[in-house]
Amino acid sequence: MHSGRMQMLMDRTAIALSIACAIHCLLLPVIVVMLPAIATTSVGSESFHRLLLWFVFPTSVLAVGQGCRRHKDRTVITFVFLGLGLLLGTAIFGHEFLNEEGERLATVLGATLLAFGHVCNYRLCRKNKCKF
Repeated sequence: MHSGRMQMLMDRTAIALSIACAIHCLLLPVIVVMLPAIATTSVGSESFHRLLLWFVFPTSVLAVGQGCRRHKDRTVITFVFLGLGLLLGTAIFGHEFLNEEGERLATVLGATLLAFGHVCNYRLCRKNKCKF
C-alpha cells in the first residue's frame, strides 16, 4: 500500500479510536445502569481505555509523523500530542488525582484534541497530496 494512503488510513483509524474512547467514557455509566452485567466485562472496566491506548498511540505517532514530514504543520503535532498526553495521563494517573467526573472530562477532552489533530493532518495530506 502506498505510504500516503497508509498515513491517511492511520489518521482515520486514530479518529475512530478516539471517538470510540469518548463514546465509551460518556455512555458507559448509562449502559451500566441499564445493563449491569456489562460492568463485569472488559468493556465495562477502566482498563478498556488503556487497551485502546495501545492502538491509538502508535497509530497516532506514525500517522502524524508521516504527514507532518510532508506538510510541516506544527498545529497538528500540538493537538495530537496534547490529546495523547491527556489520554495517557488520565489513564495512568486519573484515579489518583481526579474524581470520576474530572477523569471523564479529561478523557473526552484528550480524545477530542487527538481526533481534531488527525482530522487536520488528514485534510492537509489530502490537500498537499502527501506522497512519500
